[in-house]
Amino acid sequence: MASFTLRPADRTEFDSLLGGIVQQFPDAHVEAAHNDTWASYRLDVSCEDPSAGPLIAWLLDTHANCPRT
Repeated sequence: MASFTLRPADRTEFDSLLGGIVQQFPDAHVEAAHNDTWASYRLDVSCEDPSAGPLIAWLLDTHANCPRT
């Protein structure tokens, strides 16, 4: 299982992450929040095995610079 919070830098990265995860990993649970006024973006993601490994690999390949905890 994988569970983490992503903190994209801007709305474009937020939209890209959200769209990519939802389309490519439909088993993942995503809670997304944004506030454009404050430039605050967050995605809470959890995913059960066996999809967790490919999801992490996809994040490292396409959004490696996005901070996550």
